[in-house]
Amino acid sequence: MGQSLSGGCLCGFVRYDAIPKENTAYYCHCRDCQIGSASAFTVAIFSDEQSFRITSGEVATYATVADSGRKLERKFCQKCGTPLIWTGEGFPGTVLISLSSLDDPEAFQPVHEGWTDSAVSWSRISADVKSFPGRPVRG
Repeated sequence: MGQSLSGGCLCGFVRYDAIPKENTAYYCHCRDCQIGSASAFTVAIFSDEQSFRITSGEVATYATVADSGRKLERKFCQKCGTPLIWTGEGFPGTVLISLSSLDDPEAFQPVHEGWTDSAVSWSRISADVKSFPGRPVRG
């Protein structure tokens, strides 16, 4: 386990504390993450569910089904819409935290990227980052 970090949304309504897993930060290029983040990719980090807690405010939830066929819940500030976390059947007991929502987004550097088959051609990640055409291999 890593160090305790804090984060929150753009308007400050939602705040959280988490202990991210060392270092599990990654880029996701899947189409759902592109649309859900309104960007070319999402950057997230894993935390055990019991190490994550919302300290103020409330999140809204949007449930969907991922490409894997499993349920995925995206949680965001109900006031400003900032994407904050994801939970899902594909990663039980785990919370994926939007790296950019951390108070210190420089705390971790992504170590891999997934779903590069869906990556947009005009957005390139460093060749030093391990890439997977689909779901990254864990371990």
